[in-house]
Amino acid sequence: MNKKFKILCLVTCVLCLVGSSVSNVYAYKYNRSLDAALTLMLHGEYQSALDECWNLEHIEKKELKGEIWYLRGICFMELNMYVQARKVFKEAIPFAKGDLSTEIYIGIADSYFIERKYSKAITIYEQLLNKIKNEDAYLCAFYYKLGKSFQKESQWSKTKYYFNLLERKFPDSLESKLVKKSSVGGNFFTIQVGCFSNIRNAEKLQRDLEVKGYEVYLTPFKSNGRQFYRVRVGEFMSRIAAQNTEAMLKSKEHLPTHIFP
Repeated sequence: MNKKFKILCLVTCVLCLVGSSVSNVYAYKYNRSLDAALTLMLHGEYQSALDECWNLEHIEKKELKGEIWYLRGICFMELNMYVQARKVFKEAIPFAKGDLSTEIYIGIADSYFIERKYSKAITIYEQLLNKIKNEDAYLCAFYYKLGKSFQKESQWSKTKYYFNLLERKFPDSLESKLVKKSSVGGNFFTIQVGCFSNIRNAEKLQRDLEVKGYEVYLTPFKSNGRQFYRVRVGEFMSRIAAQNTEAMLKSKEHLPTHIFP
């Protein structure tokens, strides 16, 4: 489910509850202010949305603070301010229940995931996974992010476990398609140094690197009906080993590089 659409649905539910818990005048003012902040956020005006949320800081109702701070955390995430986002999310935890509480913990885990702090992200994703039901809508994203996190940590058996769960339970999902698209055919890291539509150019780069002692192979693929050829170097069991070779390819061969997965 689209992240911003989920936020909109969640906040809409909150606004429906507000009218029964506070006076009509108070609820009206609160609804307008939070709706304004949400609208700004959905239009990509994150700093303005934060300013609008700041105007609501005086609210004393505990059941309302969680929603305000959650929205602030999302804005910080969109601004790539992940430390601030986690701080605000954690401040919201004591005031959140149900789906909002789950969304807050997801926000914290996602911030670690985006920052490539995979071990911390794994801890939170696994805790959430143990709490939710099998039919929960979050499962698809959790399987994907856990698989990718373990993949980055070179924990191949757990990578395979979560990717298999994803493809078995959600075969038509975007996450499942992403896994298939990014697969390099094995449990290893590899370095891409070029991508060509002309196989002769790809083979020339392959030969040039093989002469210098690198283990090079081509992986063909199609995009928009056109044939392409990736040139990749090595099959490394750890990211550190791949990074060492990548450094040589950059400094000595002056090639653009990208480590997969």
